[in-house]
Amino acid sequence: MEEDIYTYRRALEDFKWARSKAAMQRFWASIRGESLDLLPYAEISSKLRAVSQSNLGLQDVPLKQIVGSVGRTDDFDRNFNPLRDYDQHRWASVKTAMISPMSKGLPPVHLYKIGEMYFVLDGNHRVSIAKEIGTKSIEAYVTEVKTKVSVDASLTPQELVGKAAYADFLEDTQVDSSLPGINLNLNFLQNYNLLKEHIAVHQYYMGIERNAPVPHAEAVKHWYDFVYQPVINAIENAGLANIYVDMTLTDLYLYVLDQQTSLQQELGLNVSTENTIDFVAMKDGKLPEIEAAKANIMKKEAVGQFMEAEASACGTGPANDCLFRDILVGIGEFDPEWIGLTQAMLVNRCPGGQIRGLHVSPTNNDQTPSESEQLQDEFNQRLSQAGMTGKFSVISGEVTRKLKEQSLLSDLLVLKLRYAPSGGLFDRTGSGIAQLIQQGHRPILLVKEKALAIEHVLLLYDGQPKSKEALYVAVYYALKMKIHLDVLTIQNSAAGMEAQINFAREYLAKFGIAYGYRIVKREEFVSAVLAEIERVKPSTLMAGGYNGTSWIGRMFGTSLDALLGVVDIPTLICL
Repeated sequence: MEEDIYTYRRALEDFKWARSKAAMQRFWASIRGESLDLLPYAEISSKLRAVSQSNLGLQDVPLKQIVGSVGRTDDFDRNFNPLRDYDQHRWASVKTAMISPMSKGLPPVHLYKIGEMYFVLDGNHRVSIAKEIGTKSIEAYVTEVKTKVSVDASLTPQELVGKAAYADFLEDTQVDSSLPGINLNLNFLQNYNLLKEHIAVHQYYMGIERNAPVPHAEAVKHWYDFVYQPVINAIENAGLANIYVDMTLTDLYLYVLDQQTSLQQELGLNVSTENTIDFVAMKDGKLPEIEAAKANIMKKEAVGQFMEAEASACGTGPANDCLFRDILVGIGEFDPEWIGLTQAMLVNRCPGGQIRGLHVSPTNNDQTPSESEQLQDEFNQRLSQAGMTGKFSVISGEVTRKLKEQSLLSDLLVLKLRYAPSGGLFDRTGSGIAQLIQQGHRPILLVKEKALAIEHVLLLYDGQPKSKEALYVAVYYALKMKIHLDVLTIQNSAAGMEAQINFAREYLAKFGIAYGYRIVKREEFVSAVLAEIERVKPSTLMAGGYNGTSWIGRMFGTSLDALLGVVDIPTLICL
């Protein structure tokens, strides 16, 4: 009995220490703007939409995961330090019963479990004392409460608001029943109504298409598979989640689609999700990060996988070239014969493919509106005669910069190349073209005096990254369009050249492509290219853009005029 009295008195002192610790911790938490309040079970279970209960029996529960209470949230803080002075005798008595050698001990506590969090139904003092003496776990009868959303023990009041909003969304849409295990949560909570609208609109149009009501669960699955997931795939390929860190994947889905809708309304043309992502990233100042992370189609060596993915949308016949679905062509006085547009129409072979004519009017230009209207009428007439879809746009600004920006909304930029030294964009100095090749974001097809269909390609290959991109494009055309392919490599002393040549040969053999391959020893570059063009008579030249110190890089970096000035066939440069 005397020992129990001593233990009780020590427990009273421990209570005072715990109260002081609680006061100090709450003070510093308030300075940091944090909360140390226990989570209330009734509010949590209600907001998270509790749906069922099950008895898990007697378990050892980690004390760090007990973060709430059913009815004593005002008596203890988040760490179960006591908050009320009047509770000292009850607290000391329980501690005496728990630790005194003369005591028979106390029964297990009763807990509710929600996700990875536990709430005390009976035994708040026992949990408080177990934490105070440094015990890691406590024996408890556990009842698991299933809710619409999962949570962990680190849940904050701010996070609870988000979890509750998501639970409401799931309750309203039953998405979790139709798509078990799929997470569609948002950080921007005000957009849950917009997300619900996306699903409802999809269900509505499915009903119109079928001329019959569509069950909600079926509409949800169809929306997820054919609307949501393709956008998410593009978002993940671009690495957006690592760049827009304040958004969830579903936040990004809504953001990208909103921007895509705005762009399409502004242009009067369809814009692909991938191109929308690049353009928006450019406007947000994040394009370099996107380009570093993005798994661009022409950077993939698995060209066959891309073709298989495209087959359902574009078919597999020779009339269905879908690599460059959306084409941007420069329109202006530099191309009075409309050779650029003619070349773009020869490339535009994809069902649903579209051509956008872009006339960039320099700032403070004295061009009259009627001149732009004449260009637009001519553009529309030529497209109509060819039975093709497109749109004419006029924007003002610095020509090269606008071409770079607007090309992001397309898959290919086509330009008529003029060499008369007039001081304009297409000056013999090549300054504008050089900038586009060096800083552009899309392949450029440069055409001189005559537009030609892509039927026979001469590929300039040195194994550098941009040169490999050109290889992938050439292989794509050889596979889908059955074109003839010749490859030219100028041998040099660069390390690994033989391995790069073997890579190209093996890659071409992988797809069973018939090709000609010519390797010539180091000589003057332009002469070698001209000789090979004369020998094989291709319709199109393909090459990579700047490649640092490689021969193709030096050629474009120091002899741009020399190359483009003597090659008369259309030249596709991969950037």
